[in-house]
Amino acid sequence: MTSGTSTQDLSSILSQVKGLEEEKAKLLQLLESERERLKEVQARAEKMSEGKRTEMKQALDTVIMNWLQDAVKDEKIREEFKAGMNRLADDAKDDAGVWQVVCCASNVHAQRLQEIEKMRLENEELKSRSGGDFREPDSRKRGREEVEGKPPQDSNIWVQFEHEISSGRSFGNVGI
Repeated sequence: MTSGTSTQDLSSILSQVKGLEEEKAKLLQLLESERERLKEVQARAEKMSEGKRTEMKQALDTVIMNWLQDAVKDEKIREEFKAGMNRLADDAKDDAGVWQVVCCASNVHAQRLQEIEKMRLENEELKSRSGGDFREPDSRKRGREEVEGKPPQDSNIWVQFEHEISSGRSFGNVGI
């Protein structure tokens, strides 16, 4: 009985070992496929990070640097700040609070510069369009008496004073 039992035990152990080897092969195959999938995911993430990095570098070199030039006068502080922002861009950490605040501030600065330039152009256009129509006193609308050269019949001394000054007359006998 011992030989029959030991043979059964041995065959049972061998079948368990064989089952474990098959399970191990399946797990190794699964592990290898997961490693391949991980490599693909990392490659996609790297491409996305590279795109984000490029975008962040472009923003840093244009809008943020213009804002920094206008906002910070000390060259040393500007360089330190730029180095820190470069580190964020290199790591593609666009979710960092500092990066977001700087982007917002620099974008608002750029918008204000555009608004100022627009107003400056509008101002120049209005200056050129007006052509000095109201620069001469005679071109302004005045009462009929003033246009005819008569002093205004107003009891307001300031209106009379303005008329006297604009007509070049003096105030009579002023004793000095």
